[in-house]
Amino acid sequence: MISIPISAINKNGLIDIFETLAHFPHVNMMIRSGEYTVDAHSLIGVFSLDINKPIELLLDREPNEELKSAIERFVPASVH
Repeated sequence: MISIPISAINKNGLIDIFETLAHFPHVNMMIRSGEYTVDAHSLIGVFSLDINKPIELLLDREPNEELKSAIERFVPASVH
């Protein structure tokens, strides 16, 4: 499993993440925050995350260039 750290400044940031990931419906992905893991395509699941804890995007395989480019703005600068 591939783990990519992502971050959201506020709840609107979580909506941006959800809307971005929604463009990739055929990619199997989850989001983990603390002890909770939710389906990345579930608005309720994503909105239930605690943005004060680190957030990880979990993928079952290496993301293609299109997905990497789409999520780049959510990846903390220290990870690049």
